[in-house]
Formats: sequence, C-alpha cells, structure tokens
Amino acid sequence: MRRSRDSWVFALTLMTAAAVLISIAGAETLLAMACVAWIAHRPRTVVWPSYLVPLCAFMLTTSVALLMSPQPEIGMAAVRKFVLLTIALLAANVVTTASRARIAIGVLLAVAAAASAVALFQFGIAYVHFLSTQNLADDPTVLARITGFMGHWMTFGGEQLLVWCAAVPATVILGRRWTIPLAIVGAALVLSFTRSVWLGAIAGFVAAALWMPRKVVIGVGLPIAIVGIGASGLIYHRVSLSFQQHAFAPDSGRFELFIGGVRMIKDHPLFGVGPERIHTEFPRYYRGNDLAHANFYYGHLENNFLQLAAERGLLCLAAFLWFVFELYASLIATLKKATDETRWITLSALSALTGFITAGFFTYNFGDSEVLLLLLFIVSLPFGIIRAVPMEHPCPTDLVTITS
Repeated sequence: MRRSRDSWVFALTLMTAAAVLISIAGAETLLAMACVAWIAHRPRTVVWPSYLVPLCAFMLTTSVALLMSPQPEIGMAAVRKFVLLTIALLAANVVTTASRARIAIGVLLAVAAAASAVALFQFGIAYVHFLSTQNLADDPTVLARITGFMGHWMTFGGEQLLVWCAAVPATVILGRRWTIPLAIVGAALVLSFTRSVWLGAIAGFVAAALWMPRKVVIGVGLPIAIVGIGASGLIYHRVSLSFQQHAFAPDSGRFELFIGGVRMIKDHPLFGVGPERIHTEFPRYYRGNDLAHANFYYGHLENNFLQLAAERGLLCLAAFLWFVFELYASLIATLKKATDETRWITLSALSALTGFITAGFFTYNFGDSEVLLLLLFIVSLPFGIIRAVPMEHPCPTDLVTITS
C-alpha cells in the first residue's frame, strides 16, 4: 500500500513538471495535489537537498526586500512564487531510482517535442504571412516568434532549452529512437530565434558533451547543425538586426538597461528598489531625453544577476549566487562518484543548469515561473538518486541530508 501511494506521488510530481510545458495553471494545480499526496503519504525519510539552505536564504532576503519596498503591495508576486519551490523537495524525494529518472526525462522530452511540433507549425504559418506583409511586427524571427503552448516566446524558449539540455545526456540511456523527439525540440530551439536560448543551448551541450561518448555527441548535434545550415539566411537576418539600432531599438536599449540597473544598485545597495518595481523606477534612471519614444521594454533588466541586485539588493544577489555555487558543487561532487547507471542523471542536471545560467546573462529567465519550476525539478533529480548509490560509492555528507 505504501509503495502504491508513493507511485501516485511520483506520478503527480512528474505530471506537474510535464504540465508546465503546456499550462502554468494546470501545473500549479497538479503541484498542490502532489504536495497534499506527499504529506498524506507520510514518508519515512525526507531528503533535504544541499542547496535548500541558500535557497531559504534567497527567500528570506527577498521577503526583507519586499518589506523595505515603498510599494510592497505590487511585489507580492515574488513571495507567492515561493510555493513553486516545493517541486524541488518533491523531486528529490519521489524520483529515487534511475528507472524513475529515465521515465521523467522521457515524459518531459515527449511533451516538449509535441509543443515544439506545434511551434514549428506556427513558424511556417507566420513566415508565409511575413513574406506577404514584410512588416517587422509579423517577422517570425523578431516580433512574431514561435510560442508553442506558451503565451510568450521567451517562456517557450526557456522551457525547451531546459528539456533539450537535460535530454542530451539522457539519450545514452533512452536509446536512438529518442533522438527524433530530441531533434524536433532542437529544431524549435533554432527557429525560436532567441539568442539567449541559442547561447544557453551551446553552453549546456558543451557541459554534457565533455562527459559523453563521441558518437552520441555527433548524433545529437548533427540534426541541429542541419537545421542551422538550412536556416542560415534567417539567422543572418536576425543577427544583422542587432546592428541596426534605428530599425530595432530593443538591442540598443540593453545598454541603457544595464546603466540604469547599475545606478539603481548604487542608490539602493542593500535592499534594491523593491520587487516588481523596475518598471516604476527605471524612468528616473534613464539617461535619454524621451523614454516614451525609446521603443524598448524596461519591465526587467535582461540579466538575472543585475535584475536581482537592482530589484532586491546585493544581499539577495549574494544568496542567489550561494544557491548557484552550492548546486554546482553538489552536482559535480555527485558526478565524480556516480555509477555508469546514474551518471547521465547528474549530467542532465548540470547541462540544464549551465544552459539556464548562460541564458540568464542575457534575459531575466529566473523570473519566469514556468522556467523556474522546470529547472528546480530537473536539477533536483540527482539528489533523490543518491540514496540508491551502492556502498562502494559513498555519498559525501555535504550533498544531501536524509532525516528519518
């Protein structure tokens, strides 16, 4: 009976992670159900991932920044988002075998491939329409990019990036047939025309490729290379817009966002300007003459680290960096002691984390609820597997804490 209940909690947790690729509302509902089921299950042992302490420090500093904000009422979303962090604890406690991890990555890849197929269809329709209008607003490489089931292309790209990076090492255990859905997701990444996603995918791929067999690396990278070559003309068109500041102001606005963010940090070093208040404060720090005609979005600062420092202060940024470094340290330590059967799970987490961090230098993906939930699920998978590591490969005490 206990094993049956545990299987139900695992199913609900996995459904939560998969549902976020389709609907955040559905994912949040399933997350609540999974939490209730896990509490009702009354697990005999609880796994506390090593990054939990810095994550709690991040939550604390965010709460303090909200209390110090001149408009705390508009920043409550930052605190409400804390409930999404429960997915990390669930993943670490219910994905406890290599078999469950394989099922989890397989399900995520299948759902992501379906979303990518929809997105590729969207691209075809949008491109035909753009050819008839030649309007920048209809350009599927700029302002009409593919979204899949999501409401915005950045959310879609961020999610597909995480799944693709996690699935690359998993192909070693999933088998060749899974290279087809992986190629579909890869094609959607290329045709998303989101440069931060491209850079994140490259970084995540390199992080995994260093530990993977050469044949597998070539088999995974070849489909993306083919799509990239086929779309080289559109890629050149997209990149060239970055150097046409008058035609495409958002790129030139990135420098203004950086300067504005630095000035905010200088004036509010400890607690920032307040959660969700970048849009309100940025006009005060803009150096130009007419922000109304600047034609770039300034709701966030297009960089995770700059955004957190300006919005919530340097204390919160320090907690975030602690979380990232602790996560990397734990995963690398796990990787060094992993067996052949479980090494790919840690590689998947490392690849996804590296892709996320790299993309985060060029966009505020940490503020995206869908991306955050999916990231925490993927990077938490190795912590549950640690309990099943054979005795000849003892787990270091700094990786995970298990309480009875």
